[in-house]
Amino acid sequence: MLSTNQLFVFFIAFAALLTKPQYAFSQENEKQRIDSIISSLKGKDSEARESSYFAINKLIMKSGGENSESLFRYALSKDSSDQAKMVFYESMSIVFSRRGNTNEALKIKKRGLELAEKLNEEHFILVYNNDIGNLYIYQNLPDKALFHINKAQVLAEKEEFEHYNAGIYYNRGLLENLLENVEGQHYNYLKMWQYASEFKNNPTKRFYLYVLVDFLSQTDYPEELAKYTEELSALYEEANPNTPEGHMPIKAIFEKRSDPSNIPSLIKSIRISDSLNSVNSLTFSSIALAKTYEKMGRPFEGISVLKKAIQKIESTDKPQLKLDLYSEVSRISAQASEYQEAFNFLRKETAMRDSIKSERMQHNIAELEVKFDTEQKERKIAQQNLVIEKEERQKNQVLIGLAALGILLIITSIFFRNRLKYQRTIAKQKEAIQQQQIVELQQQNKLLALNSMIEGQEAERLRIAKDLHDSLGGLLSTVKAHFSAIQKEIEQLEKLNITEKTNSLIDEACIEVRRISHNMMPHALSISGLGGAVEDLSTNLREEGYEVTLELKDLPKMENTREVVVYRLLQEIISNIRKHAEANTILIQLLPIENGLNILIEDNGKGFDYEQALSKGGLGLKSINSRVQFLDGQIDWDSELGRGTSITIEIPNQ
Repeated sequence: MLSTNQLFVFFIAFAALLTKPQYAFSQENEKQRIDSIISSLKGKDSEARESSYFAINKLIMKSGGENSESLFRYALSKDSSDQAKMVFYESMSIVFSRRGNTNEALKIKKRGLELAEKLNEEHFILVYNNDIGNLYIYQNLPDKALFHINKAQVLAEKEEFEHYNAGIYYNRGLLENLLENVEGQHYNYLKMWQYASEFKNNPTKRFYLYVLVDFLSQTDYPEELAKYTEELSALYEEANPNTPEGHMPIKAIFEKRSDPSNIPSLIKSIRISDSLNSVNSLTFSSIALAKTYEKMGRPFEGISVLKKAIQKIESTDKPQLKLDLYSEVSRISAQASEYQEAFNFLRKETAMRDSIKSERMQHNIAELEVKFDTEQKERKIAQQNLVIEKEERQKNQVLIGLAALGILLIITSIFFRNRLKYQRTIAKQKEAIQQQQIVELQQQNKLLALNSMIEGQEAERLRIAKDLHDSLGGLLSTVKAHFSAIQKEIEQLEKLNITEKTNSLIDEACIEVRRISHNMMPHALSISGLGGAVEDLSTNLREEGYEVTLELKDLPKMENTREVVVYRLLQEIISNIRKHAEANTILIQLLPIENGLNILIEDNGKGFDYEQALSKGGLGLKSINSRVQFLDGQIDWDSELGRGTSITIEIPNQ
């Protein structure tokens, strides 16, 4: 049987045997996880691959420990693509930086920057430039550092990268510190916090504010120190609500100031913190001043400072600050042999610590009870939910069936209704088409009849004109010839002046016959077309004493019937001007338009009221409008009493 010592030795030896395989197992486990992630990258796009590489970075940095470098090299052996190297080098270089090997870290970051520029990855170009600038600062090479920081800041001007400005201004602050430019350092750290203040409350945000507070604690900016100390304390309290040591990093900042040279700035800091009600800055400045007095052999002045601070924060809900003050008063009082004072404050400190622990324990117990009750209630609720869910599922199935049946009926009803509506619509459309066809046929018949009538009228006019010209005209000419012969022989008739009168009447009859014949079928219309007939018409008007302006230009070719109708239309309008207008100036204009003819006739006569004249039933206006309608044209009457008349007609080609 083994003794107790032997058992202990055996246990230690057994543990030593297990230790190395355990680490080996841990590393093999991480490699398996890396293999699993890399094997899942097949077929993924660039963005998904980058996200997976970041996951490997996080895995190695979190659990790699001393094996981080070998795990990175293993990952690179599994995936040596440019994108993988670019992502891995960023974290791999940090491993060397933490060891203090900045040269190796710088080499890796430069390789990463080259790959980022090759792949045109602006995010990585920015990060690598800023990191390289940081390493050059620690190598005391400000010129090189500034070059890379400037390149990073150019990219950070873009909206999607502006959050990187916090890190860039942090490096600029370090650079100004290297150059011993306090004002420049102050400006850059404030700019750093301007961007970092937008972050969530995480270690990065608290780090940036810690840097600012640490800088302010070593310079003469007491108002800003009080303000930002309070903000940093609030962040620590929010992040560590149940940790009494949450303010330890801030306390460490102020402990650096326990030097006699800092007494004036500490006294000023206490006064300003009190005026700004910054209890954290007040407490830590008071403790630092008390320690300074203690080092100088003036403990009672330190105790007095601490007691004043206790009085000022007594009413605040800051137990940790009170504990710090009680502890320092007790300690310094004991050093000054004021044991009763030391005991009293130690007792206060102990009572407060016990109270805090008790409250925390009660709070934890209450939380556990709440969690337990909540868990039980959640279980009951879950069971009830299962029953309700089952019933609801059954109800839903029935409702879904009914709804489906209802939807089917509705769809069927809508289908048949639409079908009936469609059939009715088709029937109506067919009926409308038939009616339209009937109307069109009637219109065509009317047009054919009208066209035939016009052609008949024109043919009859032509026959009458020929008869008048050939028969009656010739007869009158013969009568005149015979009458002239008789005139020579019968001188007695001249004395009576009958022959001269008869001769004049016969000449007038010949002219009238020629005019009627010409009007019924103008010779120029059959020979020269519409243009020649209109020119003849204007010539006749001039002979009658009218001042006529005629404009003819490239008249379109028309059918004979349409030319005759257009000419009769012009005749009708001119006839109306002669009879009613009392005009002396007439404009006749015939110009081609797109697919038709435009006619404009104007006079300077007395004008008339068109609506009134039309209502009286005048045949002239109706005849003109009917002829335009027959030609499928449009007519516009513009007349005003005392200001003449303007008629515009548009006739399409057909």
